[in-house]
Amino acid sequence: MAKSLKEKNQPQLITFLLANAVGLGILLEGLKHMLFLLDSLSKGNIAVIFRLVAIPAGLALLIGILGWAVPKRWKETVIFWRTEKNCLPSSRAFSVIALNDPRIDRKRLAKKHGPLPTAPDQQTVLWYSLYRKNAENGAVEDAHCAYLRYREMTALAVSVMTIFMVASAVVHPSSRTILVGAFVIAAEYLVLLVAARNAAGHFVSNVLAIESAAE
Repeated sequence: MAKSLKEKNQPQLITFLLANAVGLGILLEGLKHMLFLLDSLSKGNIAVIFRLVAIPAGLALLIGILGWAVPKRWKETVIFWRTEKNCLPSSRAFSVIALNDPRIDRKRLAKKHGPLPTAPDQQTVLWYSLYRKNAENGAVEDAHCAYLRYREMTALAVSVMTIFMVASAVVHPSSRTILVGAFVIAAEYLVLLVAARNAAGHFVSNVLAIESAAE
């Protein structure tokens, strides 16, 4: 059975969380402590090895739980900064995106599917029906996979910031440490946000371009 898009993205999400965990560990506990753990690992410390084996499994479980527990609408809000129902790019598929992509033949789309809608909800409805027709196309699947990956990473970055603030309240690091950590996570969030938005736009436009070129 072929892997779902969520399953394909899981290794990258686990790597993302591990990288953040190591970075925050160094920031809060110091490089010496992290080097001690690596030294224990190189010497075959069973307890450390067990922890390092258990961590990816625990993160995979955490990602799975958060993926289903956190509402999709909340993830979309932290990416697009809009709370209304029609915040996805598909709500502007024909009125904006199709106008800005030279690959998309709007006249041909109108000939095949009737007058193109202008209402946001109707644009999403028509776009989704076209997506279902072309879901297995490589360009569509790649863009969809990228959007889901960066959407989850963006949402996880918000969770990482929350965890960092809670951990800082417990560990009591210096103000400089807190500022550096908050700045790095905020920058990470903004980069991921841009990546998710771009992937979402490509996802929508790829569906329209492929559909308008199809016989």
